[in-house]
Amino acid sequence: MRILVVDDDEVDFLLIERFLNRAFASDKPDVSWISDPGDASLQKEINGHDICLVDQNMGAFSGIDIIRNSNGHGSFTPIILLTGEDNHEVDRQAAEIGATDYLVKNELTATLLNRSIRFSLAQMQNQKKLSEYAYTDGLTGLANRIRFDQTLELAIGTSERAATYLALFLIDLDDFKIINDTYGHPAGDHVLQTVASRMSSMVRKTDIVARLGGDEFGVVLNGYKHEQDIKLLTRKMLRVFEDPIQFGDQSFHCKCSLGIAILNPEHPDRSASGLTRAADGALYKAKSNGKNSFAFFDEEIGVLLTKAAETENALANAITNEELELFFQPKVRAYNQQICGAEALLRWNRKNAEPIGPSDFIPIAERSLCIREIGQWVFEETCRHMRAWMDAGIAIVPISVNVSPIQIQTEGFVKHVKRTLRAYRIDPKMIEFEITETALVQQFNHLEKQLKALADIGCKWAIDDFGVGYSSLSRLKDIPVSKIKLDRSFVQQIETSAASRKICNVVSLLANELDLVLVAEGVEKKSQFETLMLLAKDEMQGFYFSKPLPNREFTSLLSEAEIQYLPASV
Repeated sequence: MRILVVDDDEVDFLLIERFLNRAFASDKPDVSWISDPGDASLQKEINGHDICLVDQNMGAFSGIDIIRNSNGHGSFTPIILLTGEDNHEVDRQAAEIGATDYLVKNELTATLLNRSIRFSLAQMQNQKKLSEYAYTDGLTGLANRIRFDQTLELAIGTSERAATYLALFLIDLDDFKIINDTYGHPAGDHVLQTVASRMSSMVRKTDIVARLGGDEFGVVLNGYKHEQDIKLLTRKMLRVFEDPIQFGDQSFHCKCSLGIAILNPEHPDRSASGLTRAADGALYKAKSNGKNSFAFFDEEIGVLLTKAAETENALANAITNEELELFFQPKVRAYNQQICGAEALLRWNRKNAEPIGPSDFIPIAERSLCIREIGQWVFEETCRHMRAWMDAGIAIVPISVNVSPIQIQTEGFVKHVKRTLRAYRIDPKMIEFEITETALVQQFNHLEKQLKALADIGCKWAIDDFGVGYSSLSRLKDIPVSKIKLDRSFVQQIETSAASRKICNVVSLLANELDLVLVAEGVEKKSQFETLMLLAKDEMQGFYFSKPLPNREFTSLLSEAEIQYLPASV
């Protein structure tokens, strides 16, 4: 056992050394002494010993300061504080800063030192284990996000000093939630463990692979002399997903989206946050390119990230700046083309900036989570308009409101809906919530409770973009959905594509069998709805009937139309 004594009094050191030799007579310890607590090599010496005994009073230096500094450097060497007198305040401070024990010199005995050192070593071993748990992902055994972030900072510093290349990989598994939801968590856990093992085998021991959360992984490749080395490793990493993953009788062909940011020796921004943003931007581009894809961060992505950050900041203030507005696009009955509903559509009237459409700013709102506030504003504004129509004596129609899974999972979502409906005295039956097929299938287990809670009070649910996401047929019988909206891409090709025509007809038959209303989106020509196989209860929506209208124009349309719905008696 290597023991270090830090004490400026040689007589005290010799006394402690005799006690130590008696305490461990059967296994004589290797005792070292440092008399100058200001020695530049002190921390290195502490780290190189099994245990350290430090005197509290050494002139300008205190034992407490030494212990605090050592623990601040992440040392795992246990340190026992020695004092000349029993002092409750010093005892308290010693415990707070991480001393493993507190001993009074004139009370020292060989037995006391033996017990204190044994307990201190055992205590530090337990702390090492706890620290390992704190920095390790329990499922895969990989580093967790905390250790990953710390290692990334250190790796960037090492890369800068050695003038070498460093790469950050961010990896998302494609369709992992489908595996989890369809085959259960044991299957999902096995996939994550297998992917983790395969990725670890593809890199050097000096690199780091971490599970950042859920189905997201991070890899840091450091110390490479040439950028081409990292590009070769990219291909190796993708090979992780070539072979199927077996779980019992099931075979999963798991793929990934991969974003890569490379830090070269001359890179001006060597911050961990900057590198992470770059890799995240590349991952976003890879996802937008489709599944099983990868992308390197480049100047084009940098421009997009800058614009996205600017847009995100502006979007966060859009409500306060009164830049948001609702338009309404009518829906008509298939059998008589009369208005039977409308969809509330969000528009952002940016001040002193180029217009940006919902398809561009809604994903940004979801990524930044300001979709929660925006979603609340949209629903409240919808209800406010509906109340204004009824107060003006105008018969209203059900209004559809698009909702994001992020909104639905926000704590208090259902309460907010109920509270808003009461405040504006809106019959819940006049509200339809639309959620995309992809979002519904991927996150059904997290949304089911909220969907049913609102369906129970009378609100309707519709599956948007039906047919372009993952098959949700197995869910249709379990969820409180009353409508499915056929994606516009099928309607627009119904006259030119036999496959699209067949899909439209099959979905129509499916909706009828399940007693659901089918809504055909994107109808732009008379010939399109004449080709559609629609029942009398089905609905259509598109530019052929009406473009989205600002509130004033839609209010006029409502007041002139023959509406089959009467104002709710509230």
